[in-house]
Formats: sequence, structure tokens, C-alpha cells
Amino acid sequence: MKAQEPEKLTMKERKPNTRTSVSDGIVEQVVDLISRDVLKPGDRLPSERELCKRLGVGRSSLREALRSLAVMGIIDGRVGDGTFVSNSNKRYLEKTLQWGLLLDRKRVQDLIETRLMLESQTAFLAAQRVTPENIEAIEETLRGMEVSIGQPEKYLEFDLQFHLTIARATQNSILYSLLSMIRGYLQEWIKGSLAEPSTDRTDTRAKLSLLEHQKILDALRKGDADQAQQAMTEHILSSSVDLQR
Repeated sequence: MKAQEPEKLTMKERKPNTRTSVSDGIVEQVVDLISRDVLKPGDRLPSERELCKRLGVGRSSLREALRSLAVMGIIDGRVGDGTFVSNSNKRYLEKTLQWGLLLDRKRVQDLIETRLMLESQTAFLAAQRVTPENIEAIEETLRGMEVSIGQPEKYLEFDLQFHLTIARATQNSILYSLLSMIRGYLQEWIKGSLAEPSTDRTDTRAKLSLLEHQKILDALRKGDADQAQQAMTEHILSSSVDLQR
């Protein structure tokens, strides 16, 4: 694999966090870059000298961070070839997002506010611009949710696609990209209410979620922007109760 292009690897986006060690800050930034697909599985990291220069850190701190990332399975060191982003880091990154939501109530509130602002407006615009092809694609994701109740992983994927497909229906590529950027957080949001498979509570929540999604789809079919916005807002507020719990 070719080395990551320098202009894409901007690890100075955050100021060092005084509450954590320098190496912890490096780990956090690398994980953030991977979660946003700036660094992708199989990409080779720059040399230690180059990383130290870009990050403004010492070699000992960098090596400590790289050791931590290797232990967590996020990067792989290959003798003679360099250090690469692991092809098997997805599960860890999902857990990182989940732990972040569980341990940081401020982040939970930030996510709720972001979804309310972004997705309520997305639904509003989608109702005005949705095409028959968009409606068909949204219906397909809803059917997928219906047949996968009791199968949290499949339900999760269809639920996520429902929201992304609505974003696509706005015909606004920036809105779609913004929602895609927080895809990982959306996944953990949905998992928050579906964490325990085959329980009465999770099945009840899934069925309620289906009804809420159906209301959104009905509004989109009618081209009623205000109703679509309201239905999306109610759905996000409803599901946020489980996330906050």
C-alpha cells in the first residue's frame, strides 16, 4: 500500500487535552481519523519522524501511543514495511463510540441536539424533493426493519439506512455527507435501545420505532414537509429517552 497522502493526514485538528497524557491524546486523534475514514484499513502511517513533526510530540510519547494502538488492534506493525491501519479495527472503533456515549453525558446531549437540528430539517427538505425512486428505497429499508425485529444487528443496519436514504432524498449532497459523518454515533444510538436481543423491552421498543418510522414515511409520501419534520422530531425525542437512560 502507498503511504497516506500528507494533505489528508491532518492530526493537528485538536489542541492537546491537558487532562490526558500526550500519548493518550495521540491515540485519541488517530482513532478519530480512522472513525471518519481519513485513515482507512490498509493505509500506511507516515514514519515516526514525520509523525513527530506533524504532531509536535517527542518520539517516546509517539512510540507509547503506537504501542497502545497496536495492543488494541487498531494498527499493525510490519517489520521492514512500516505501520498500517489494521483491517480488523471496526469492532474496536464501534466499542470506542459506545463507551464514549456511556461515559460522557455531555456527548449524549450533544448528539441529541445534533440529530434534532440535522435530521428534522433533512426530513423537511426530503418531503419537498423526494422522488418515486427515493420513496421506493425508503420503503425497502422499512420492510427490512419489519422482518428483522428480534435480530438487532440486521434491524440496526436497516434502521440506519432508513435515515441515510431520507438524507439522500433531500438531493443535497452536503446534508447526506454530514449525516454519513456521524454514522458511527447513529449506530450506537440505535444499539442503545436494542442492546439485549430477544427481550420484551427491546422488541417493544423496536415495534414502537417501526410505527414512528412509518409516520415519517407517510409524511414523505404526501409531500407534507411540516408533518415529516414533526414526525422525525418525535422519533428522535422518543428514542433519546433510551439513549439517556
